[in-house]
Amino acid sequence: MKHIIVFFFTLVALGTTAPVFAKSTAPSKIETEFSKQFKQAMRVNQIPGAAYAIVRGGRVSTIKAYGVRGQKNNKAIDKDTSFRLASVSKTFSAELAALMIEKKSFSWDDSIVDYIPEFKLKQPGQAEAITIKHVLSHSSGLMPNAFDGYLKGRFRFSHIISKFEALEPFCSPGACYGYQNVLFSFISEVFKRSTGKAYADLMQQMIFTPLAMNNASVGFDAYKNTINKAYPHVKVSRNGPWHQVRIKPDFYKVEAAAGINASITDMSKWLLAQLGHTPEVISGDLLKTVREPVVSTDKDIKSRTWKGTIDDAHYGIGWRVYQYKEDILYFHSGWVEGFRAVIAYSKDKQIGVVILANAESRSIDKLTVNFWRLLLKEPSVKATLLVKDIKPAKVTSLVKDIKPVKATQLMKKIKPVKTTRLVMNIRSSF
Repeated sequence: MKHIIVFFFTLVALGTTAPVFAKSTAPSKIETEFSKQFKQAMRVNQIPGAAYAIVRGGRVSTIKAYGVRGQKNNKAIDKDTSFRLASVSKTFSAELAALMIEKKSFSWDDSIVDYIPEFKLKQPGQAEAITIKHVLSHSSGLMPNAFDGYLKGRFRFSHIISKFEALEPFCSPGACYGYQNVLFSFISEVFKRSTGKAYADLMQQMIFTPLAMNNASVGFDAYKNTINKAYPHVKVSRNGPWHQVRIKPDFYKVEAAAGINASITDMSKWLLAQLGHTPEVISGDLLKTVREPVVSTDKDIKSRTWKGTIDDAHYGIGWRVYQYKEDILYFHSGWVEGFRAVIAYSKDKQIGVVILANAESRSIDKLTVNFWRLLLKEPSVKATLLVKDIKPAKVTSLVKDIKPVKATQLMKKIKPVKTTRLVMNIRSSF
């Protein structure tokens, strides 16, 4: 029987009620080895702060914090420190949509135009063909990251939606993959117009409160008002040190795509829910629905992170779905200025991991892949964890899995000519 592993990548947090935390037990060999590699990767890459949790069965078996919230305040990160989840937020939004569908507020096959009639594309009928399921599985047929550039300005929903009238799909809805943030965030409007409630209120009512995710929140203001929070760090120069910077509201403008904040404790509870241990909140049928592969993402197979590890790749509803030999891995990651996050689990093996960091380091990707290789008894990739993010030429030639790939190679099938000028190149969460 296929083993299923689900990955959620973006800032993550760990919090569970008393019954799910394990009493003091000896860590497994995997946990012991991963702990060593985590500390080593943090030290070698000089990551200011991070936290991770491992869940086994119905309990949180490991939860650890490392470093400081920010270089300027030098306070230690703990299990309740909030991080930005960036695109890991998409996993929450997809499952909130599934919960509302269970309540019959709308359905997967409803056209997005049924709730947002002002949404139009270049040709008549094109917008009407895009369903809620297409939006939440990045299979709308539109060019990737449409209008993310506008998030840096004075973003208003009424303004940005009119921009879509200039776009024409490069494939039929459901036929190809194109990652989105602005379009994905339209689900917030669907929630509001179908229930009369704001996205943040529904998230609190339907997910955060029932799962006792006590530190979780939605939005820029909520983050600013949180005392125990991590601060973003970036590198000003290629070989320079990490610098703490001010948090920017850009991707908070698309809350459903990248606007959730949570601690490692909160995220451990979310991970337990994905493993099926809170069916009263997240049912087994709901989990089965969002895990189902929807659209192929075969370029992921040759990505610098997963090359040599996975044999097939799809996007489900809010989840990435990767296959390696007899195992199916479900994955999501998040990257927004100054933060990284990852969440991953195996349904059949009943184990999962979540990592949060307050720096834009690719070492988080390497740690994630290494965890699953350890679990699946693959050769160790310790060497890749010891390579700093900015590597001398002689070292990069030895690390095959992390060779950079030219953007043109990744985007051969999606080279819009006239429309690309409408979309600015920015570092978006993913």
